[in-house]
Amino acid sequence: MGDGLGLGLAVSYAIIHELGGQLTAQNHADGAEFWFSLPNDFLEA
Repeated sequence: MGDGLGLGLAVSYAIIHELGGQLTAQNHADGAEFWFSLPNDFLEA
């Protein structure tokens, strides 16, 4: 694995939150699971 600054999750959270969505994480013994949801009305047609 490469070394990172650890900012990816914080940046992702900020963007998703700004769009009115949610970012959720769950820790497992063999890793972690992340998922997000966005409102379907944030884009204009």
